[in-house]
Amino acid sequence: MDSYHVLELVGEGSFGRVHKGRKKFTGQVVALKFMPKVGRSEKELRSLKREIEIMRDLQHPNIVQLFDSFETETEVVVVTEYAEGQLFQILEDDGNLPESQVREIACQLVSALYYLHSHRILHRDMKPQNILLGKSGVVKLCDFG
Repeated sequence: MDSYHVLELVGEGSFGRVHKGRKKFTGQVVALKFMPKVGRSEKELRSLKREIEIMRDLQHPNIVQLFDSFETETEVVVVTEYAEGQLFQILEDDGNLPESQVREIACQLVSALYYLHSHRILHRDMKPQNILLGKSGVVKLCDFG
């Protein structure tokens, strides 16, 4: 944690907490996902570490980029690029989206899934909560399940 400033909480769920953060000395804005080790089985921890290893090698404009990961005594911490909005929240707040925006989101998701499938990777947890919207409407797929 010596390399990051933890800013505000941006999400919380059964997996843990996500904070907006900033990398020290560079000012780069990141997402810090804190996942407690306590209460997780060895199988769950192995699965989490496997997901991190898979994400480490992925390079696609529509997949959240993994920058760093590390463990503390009590948590696994994953550092990724920060995306502003969550599709789920936008749908919940606004009710629906214009057809042109739905089409653009779908095209970007298909591109991300094609990339994953061509690397023999399945997402396994496609839902609006795992689709983030970055700057300029760029879709970012996260949380592979």
